This record gives sequence, C-alpha cells and structure tokens, in this order.
Amino acid sequence: MAETDLKNFNSDAFAKDLSSQASQVVPNDIKQPDKDFIVDIIYRFCKMAGDALVGEENSKLNASQASLITQFIGEWIFHKSVDIIRAGIELKYREAILQKVAFTVFDIAKRAVEKDLPQDQLISLVEAQVKKSFAKAMEDLKSRGILTEQATQNALSQSNIDAMAMQQVEEETAKDIAMMSDSKIIKLASLAVLIKNFPTEKLRNILQKFNKPERDVLMKYLKMPDLEEKLDEGATMRCLEEMKSTLPEAIVVSYDKAHKKICKIVKNSSKDEVLNIINKERPLIRELVGACFLNKKKKVPAHIADIVSKYLEEKIK
Repeated sequence: MAETDLKNFNSDAFAKDLSSQASQVVPNDIKQPDKDFIVDIIYRFCKMAGDALVGEENSKLNASQASLITQFIGEWIFHKSVDIIRAGIELKYREAILQKVAFTVFDIAKRAVEKDLPQDQLISLVEAQVKKSFAKAMEDLKSRGILTEQATQNALSQSNIDAMAMQQVEEETAKDIAMMSDSKIIKLASLAVLIKNFPTEKLRNILQKFNKPERDVLMKYLKMPDLEEKLDEGATMRCLEEMKSTLPEAIVVSYDKAHKKICKIVKNSSKDEVLNIINKERPLIRELVGACFLNKKKKVPAHIADIVSKYLEEKIK
C-alpha cells in the first residue's frame, strides 16, 4: 500500500482481506466452527484497530504504516487463536485472551512504527511481547482455577507460528532435495554425520560456506537423529573423499600434521576428558583418536584428520 494519507486507509476492507487470507491457511486439524471463530475474530480485532488508528487525532501515521500495524495484529491473532484452540481452551475464554494479545501488538507495533524502528527489530520486539502477554493471560486463568497446571503448560507449549515456519522450511528443503543429484545428497548427508557434534560456532562457520539449497539440506540431515543408521560407512568414507567437488573451496591439509596435532592434544589432556568427547562419535573417529593413546596411527583421509584435530582443539581448552 502506498504511503498515502491515513484517512484513505479503509479499515473495514483491509480487515476483510486479512480474514479472507487467514481462512485459506487455517491448519487442517482445526474444525469448521473453530475456523469460523478464527476468521471472525481476526476481522473484528483488525477493524477495531484500524478504526482506532484512523480516528486518532493528530496522528503522524500514514496509510501504509496503519496497514502494517493492523496486519501484525491479524497475523498474531491468527497464530494465537490456533494455539488456544489446539490447547483445548473453552470458547468463552478465548476472546479475552486474544484481546490482550491484540492490545499488546497494537501498543508495541504502533510505538515502534512511530519511532521508525527497522522492521526486523519490530518483528522481534512484537513477538517477545506477545509471548509475555499470552503467558500472563494463561497464568491469570490458572490463578482463577479455570486452567490446571497441565492445561496451562499445554497452552504455552503451542506455537503455530513456529510450526508454520518449520513446515515452510521442510517444503523448501524437499524442493531443494528434488532438484539435487543423488550423489550430492549422499555427500551432504555424509558430511552431516561427520560434523553433527561440532560446537555451534564451528557448525555455523561450515554452513556459511554452502549456498542456501545445500545449507538447508545439510541442516535437515544434522537434525536427523538416526542418520548414521541410514548411511553405509563405506559409502560415507567414499563421499568424504570426493567432497572436494562439493565443498565451496578446496582445503589442502596434511595427514601427518593433523595426526601429530591430535596426538599432542591427547598427550596434554585428561584421558577421561578425551574419551568423553569422542564417546558418541563414529567408530572411525574413535579409532583415530584412540590410536594416539597407543602411539599408533589410524589412516584416514587427511581432511578428516584435520577436522577432528580442530574439533578436539576447540573442545579442549
């Protein structure tokens, strides 16, 4: 919407448009009466918010800013409506809960927009305050004996906004996988096995070296708990040997240098500490590090030995 005069903002039409959009994306597990409730309350709360913005004297907002604030309200009412319905909150308590959410979004978003806060900061600020407001509404119901502790925690554990975001990521990842060759997928899965227990910062640095489709697929495998069981160890090692064709930049390393580094770390560290670190790693990694306790060598690809040496160095400080 263009930055036109606030008086040109049609709150009724905009509210109807938001509620209509919401009706198209209500999750399939929501039954029709509850779906009708969601669509209706989005319309009513968004229209009230729009009317309030248009009716405010000496307002410095324009139509575009008013639509942004109203859209925030519609989106959060949608998500929290789904959350309380899934949590089994009775119909008679829903509107009061959502009213608190709508007021919070209206107040925070309006002040942030008036201060010309960047949109990414605005989104984070509104989300944080919505969570606080929603939690307080649930605690109020619990303190009045309306909700049990279990019901309260059930409501607070719901997060439709996270579920929809995850679904979008999964759909995009599925598209990425469908467009990739089998060999590239296997290589990414193999790499995930090797680096999944790396420290967060190390993982972040590795992920940044990949383009978005490859990064999304790699992250999917990093989150897969039974990935090792689905991959053949021999195939994994062959893929890692060929990783140079997949990695964004070649890494030239020396096996002897990496092995000496591992042995030095092992020698200067507590045996129990080292064993605790490698305990959940693949047998090949345990054998590589364990050989250093016996002053022996376990031959592996040089770049794997290098990665392991850096991993141990980072974990043992």
